[in-house]
Amino acid sequence: MGTPSFTLIMIVAAFLSTGAHITRAYGADLAEAAQAAAKEAAETAAMGMFPLKPYAGAKVFASYAPDGDLYTPGTGRTKFIEYNIGWNAAVFGGVTAGDFVKLQLDTGYISNSVSNLSGVSGGSGSVAAAYVMAGVVLAAPLSPITKKVIPFAGFSIGAAFPVIGTIKGTDENGNSFSIKGNQSTVGALLARAGVIVAITPKLGATLEYGFFQTADISLSTKGDISGSGNASTDITAHLFGLGLEYHF
Repeated sequence: MGTPSFTLIMIVAAFLSTGAHITRAYGADLAEAAQAAAKEAAETAAMGMFPLKPYAGAKVFASYAPDGDLYTPGTGRTKFIEYNIGWNAAVFGGVTAGDFVKLQLDTGYISNSVSNLSGVSGGSGSVAAAYVMAGVVLAAPLSPITKKVIPFAGFSIGAAFPVIGTIKGTDENGNSFSIKGNQSTVGALLARAGVIVAITPKLGATLEYGFFQTADISLSTKGDISGSGNASTDITAHLFGLGLEYHF
């Protein structure tokens, strides 16, 4: 009788000891998790409701510019400038505000050369601009399960600094003319949409479409293209490109 009782007591004691060990380990895990959660909450509180995390990147685009309008007093606005496929390069940076909102600053340069001038022989020149813009980009994963593909869309406004290479041609009467830019700064906008494909938790590749447009740029002319010597045009382009984005 003594031996079975002793064995039972030992089994119960071992069971209780194991349970106590498991309870302590579980309690330690809970304490560690609570400590981590408290630390994260403190960091979030210190940075506000939406913690700001910086990121930066660079992009290159092919620039397709539709036929450009030329406005001249007395004649009005007509389709006049035909462009070759050009290019756009940009660097950007900003901060994420929460999980879905990004506040972004872009600076870049866009350029398209003139391929032809409607009704004119020997048209040549280029239309380009540097720009600085600020805006908002909204981004979210396609599903809560994966964050590998993240669609985004955004809108930015800012300033463009036109660089109009002298546009030259000869009108139907054989008279030569030239057009030059004479305005240093105009307003501009950029609308964008695309996807970010995560390469690592911090690095992503971007595939993006953008629509870029400036306000009218004042021009000065020589020759018979405009009797007043004044004209204007804008820069409008559809951008298609790739880039890299790194989150610090």
